[in-house]
Amino acid sequence: MQDPRNVRATSNLLWTAVGLVLLAINLRPAIGSVSPLLRQIQDDLGLSGAAVSLLTTLPVLCLGAFALLAPAFARRMGVNNAVVLALFLLIVGLAVRFVPTVPALFAGTVLAGAGLAIGNVLIPAVIKNAFPDRIRLFTGISTAVLSGGAALSSGVTVPLRDALGAEWPTALFVWAALAVVALVVWIPLALGQGRPQAASAPPSQFGALLRDPVAWQATIYLGLRALAFFTALGWLPTLLADRGVAEEGGLLSLCMLVSIPAAVLAPVLSGRVRPAVVITTIVVLGAVANVGLIVAPEAALVWSVVLGLALGGGFSMAMAFIGLRSPNPGVAAQLSGMVQTVGYCVGAVCGPLLFGLIGSATGSWTPALVLLVVLAPIELVVGLLVSRDRKVLDRGEATAEATGAGR
Repeated sequence: MQDPRNVRATSNLLWTAVGLVLLAINLRPAIGSVSPLLRQIQDDLGLSGAAVSLLTTLPVLCLGAFALLAPAFARRMGVNNAVVLALFLLIVGLAVRFVPTVPALFAGTVLAGAGLAIGNVLIPAVIKNAFPDRIRLFTGISTAVLSGGAALSSGVTVPLRDALGAEWPTALFVWAALAVVALVVWIPLALGQGRPQAASAPPSQFGALLRDPVAWQATIYLGLRALAFFTALGWLPTLLADRGVAEEGGLLSLCMLVSIPAAVLAPVLSGRVRPAVVITTIVVLGAVANVGLIVAPEAALVWSVVLGLALGGGFSMAMAFIGLRSPNPGVAAQLSGMVQTVGYCVGAVCGPLLFGLIGSATGSWTPALVLLVVLAPIELVVGLLVSRDRKVLDRGEATAEATGAGR
């Protein structure tokens, strides 16, 4: 007869795995659903070009700006309770955006962005806490599901609006239903975890992380991967159109779809072969794709597939390193906050902005693509450094109490 405690533990892990998938799939629709409706939103609300640019940039800024809040919530409330808070903020933000006014649109975007940022940061902590021996696998799955959520929302929002015979506020708000399902799953997990006593909350290790070379290696690596990912997301269609390539929007979709299996496979493969081999392959694929877009844009279909492999695999590895280089869930949450704050604020915002400015100033996309190729050796060096089997705070700075942050 099975031990009831083992049955409960297995059931809890399965429930957590379902919750992890539902959390991940909710972390992009609030962003991805806006793009296909952008022209209608602009016309209905009379938004200026600057306001539209702010609306599209604001969610990424929120991902970085609010990322540092997540570790504090995790320490004080526990990881599972903090996930519930993230989903609650997301639902409230989507509800506020249902009101068809400019203030509500931007306020709701900020609230939803705060929820997305906290959820983003907590995924590595959830994985480290529940699946410490399967970090690569569950990081790959969650990253792939996250990308799938982006593809789903961008592709389904307009058909869903048309099927419902609704306007854009309803098309944006309908994604709250998916977040409610996730919230229903996470509430029992939060109740089972309980809330840590304030006095027993582990001390913050953020100051020590700022002095830790491994933490900065993980941070710079994710920043470079975010730069590559969001630059492609923002500029690949325009780049291809300017080079006379037809169906450029379809090629971006193909690139994103290819990134999904790559996100699952890269961390898993890094556990079977040397991680340095996976890192090197990702860097080479990205460089080859960018060089190909320079010298042979007519083969854009091939380069889009190659680029998708690099984007999916690289971003998934960057997320996996957060858990692999953390000694416990508490430090994983804090490292995730550091890594994602810099990664999204610097890589995801400055990368696309710089790429666009170079293209505009030179009248050609070649110099901007050359810059991405030049960054490849830097990414390789940083990636090889962070791929070594070392933990952050491995000089005794990670206190034993920090273990309780993920419980």
